[in-house]
Amino acid sequence: MGKKETNAARRVQAQHVVEAELNHLDWATRQPPNPMLNVEYWRRRLLAVQRQFELTLKQCERIEEILRRLDDPERP
Repeated sequence: MGKKETNAARRVQAQHVVEAELNHLDWATRQPPNPMLNVEYWRRRLLAVQRQFELTLKQCERIEEILRRLDDPERP
């Protein structure tokens, strides 16, 4: 297996897993801030989803929306 195939094999196409993860991240980032689970933690989680899965356009848009919410200074 070549390097290109190895990288492709790492990207999973399990849409139900992606949806469950995005639902959780969307919910979790709407909760009051937690010092242990700060903005950088949630950003890393979102970027990991982008790297690990083949995403639909809608899923990419959801991730961008959550990232914008994390950057909002008015965020509770």
